[in-house]
Amino acid sequence: MRVIFDWSVYLGWLLMSKKKRGKQEEMPPELITAGMKQHLKYLITLSILAKFVVIIFTVFIIGSVMDMYAVSYYLENALTVFQGHNILYVDYYYEYPILLFVPVIIAMIPYFVLNNSVAAFMFTFSILMVLCDTITVICVYLIARKIWNNSRTAFIAAFIYLSALAVQYFAIIDCSSFAVMLMMGGLTILLYGKEITGISWVSDYLSIIFGYFAKFFPLLILPFILFYKSKTTSLKYELISFFKIAIPVALVLFLPLFILNPLATLKTHIPLRLDAGAGYFPNTVIWVLQVWLHDIFNLPITLDHVFIFVYFCMIISLCALLYAAFKYKKQDSLMLLKFALCTLVIIVLAYKARSPGYIMWFLPLACILIADNIYKISWFYVTQILTYMVFPLAFWSLWTNLEWTNPIYSINWYLALILLTSESLALIILTYVAVEPIKMYKEIFVKT
Repeated sequence: MRVIFDWSVYLGWLLMSKKKRGKQEEMPPELITAGMKQHLKYLITLSILAKFVVIIFTVFIIGSVMDMYAVSYYLENALTVFQGHNILYVDYYYEYPILLFVPVIIAMIPYFVLNNSVAAFMFTFSILMVLCDTITVICVYLIARKIWNNSRTAFIAAFIYLSALAVQYFAIIDCSSFAVMLMMGGLTILLYGKEITGISWVSDYLSIIFGYFAKFFPLLILPFILFYKSKTTSLKYELISFFKIAIPVALVLFLPLFILNPLATLKTHIPLRLDAGAGYFPNTVIWVLQVWLHDIFNLPITLDHVFIFVYFCMIISLCALLYAAFKYKKQDSLMLLKFALCTLVIIVLAYKARSPGYIMWFLPLACILIADNIYKISWFYVTQILTYMVFPLAFWSLWTNLEWTNPIYSINWYLALILLTSESLALIILTYVAVEPIKMYKEIFVKT
């Protein structure tokens, strides 16, 4: 805790020593201790307390459970390596990139020390994810401070994130916390420069690449970072800078595994899930849309038909975003976050195998973008309630990863349809109010 606090205070000092955007005025020295330090202290404390509140609320008030299936899956694969003497991706398929094994290995230490204690592993892994999420809270605060040039708005953004019920639930049990921390850390370094880390070789590109090797989604925002940075250099220069970092990392983390088992390694690091055997999750837009078309409107539409349509829309949307980012002439950090948010939301909603925890990928960005508007913040909490109702509350009673659990046209079947539809629509509306697409369009194509 002390290490995190000292690091956050250091980041706060660096941030307050920066010149204000616009008027270019330096913050008075006394605000460093009275303002930023106090904010960071509160946020770190609240972030940790929020996890306890979520556990108490979920287990003792709602009467639900903290779903530790994913954590047990991490342990199972670790035991396959350590006790079965197997090699990841070579002897068997492992769906997560190699760096996710870092927190798993750390959590294995108390497992072995305490005589193969499963509880010790789960507790340690959850503590590590809480630590990662706390660092993410700090990054949200710092990025929002840079975007809005206002400490109060930055505090609100971080508070929205740490008080988000569904996010905090998944932050304890989902490995995405590790990758989200790396992604948000990369964006923080991007906006403040390498000096924020105090280590010259730590760059935004390195953090994003490491994030990719923990879970693939951080790489999705890379093209927009390249376009953003190229506004003051050139795209060629940024591509060269990126590959100078990416190639050595890939030689260490990717190439050896690729040589040993090319297909399994590619399947892990390019998780398109285009094969029919991958299946569809019942909480996806693809599944819900097919239910509306086939079961409600009686159209001869299959899941595969909807899959093709949704993925086609996803590709068109991503291409449009890339073109807009390329077309935009300014180096605007607010616009960068909007591009990143849109991209991640599109991928999450279009994906055929969507975990409920995937909302962690983009909600830190949404919290930053909506922090200046009370109505947007209110809608954010609506999405959190709906997401929390979908999982964990409605899981098993209304749906599982394989099917909706009630007979078609029964009351609970309709409840599942309404709830899952409402959640997806709520996330779409949240994204709309966060990025303000009409204003975004005018800024890109009319003014420029």
